[in-house]
Amino acid sequence: MNCQDLVFSPKQSQKRIDRALKVLPAKILKRILSFSLFLLGGKRKAIASLMEMPEETVKTGISKVMKEGFSAFRDRRQAENKCDPQASNPREESKITVLVEEKFCTIVFGGMGQILKILRNHKVHLRTVLLSLLNSGLLSMQSVAFALGLTQAHCRELSESLIANGVKNVLIDKRKGQTRDFRFGPSAKAELIQNFAARTVTGHRVSSQTLAEIINESLQPTYTISPRTVRWHINKLGLMGIKKTLPELVNSLKKKS
Repeated sequence: MNCQDLVFSPKQSQKRIDRALKVLPAKILKRILSFSLFLLGGKRKAIASLMEMPEETVKTGISKVMKEGFSAFRDRRQAENKCDPQASNPREESKITVLVEEKFCTIVFGGMGQILKILRNHKVHLRTVLLSLLNSGLLSMQSVAFALGLTQAHCRELSESLIANGVKNVLIDKRKGQTRDFRFGPSAKAELIQNFAARTVTGHRVSSQTLAEIINESLQPTYTISPRTVRWHINKLGLMGIKKTLPELVNSLKKKS
């Protein structure tokens, strides 16, 4: 059977797995998926890694199914349980699943019929809740990693760090970007303002090319400022806004004095 032409949707896969988990125990579903992947030509080692199961467990499970048929999928520890088939397993009732939608990530709390919807762009909130459920053993690594759009290795690293260091130190982005103009420092700004004002008042050109040459000549060999940088700081400091009003202000003050 050649499946290379099939298009697999991770989103649909997660939805279908979550629905299946409502009627099948997780262990049985894993055995079915493992055997299906084996029939499709997957290597046992790769299947074990994908399903997060020991390789020997995968090998043993496949061998049993090939020998015993469908009954090998069942959990034999529960085979002798003769209770009412309608009676639900408390653990299955309390099982938590995650549904990833376009805008929301919905957490379904098993048989209680309660849901928690979190906007996907509220990343800190979403990561805090899902990683906490993961660390409590209520969600699988695979489902949390998928919901957060992370690799399982990164997800595992974050969950461990969350336990050790808390939300503030792990999940909140503390990057602030550049807070100081390291190259265009106070001396360069002073030269820019001084020359811009003087040349404006006296009617000289205040182009970024001219001002860059003046600043570089004045501050050599410390600086080499480009016209583009000068132009950016002229706009940032709002100097172009006083180009016309500054000469008028100077003349007005001269008259008053």
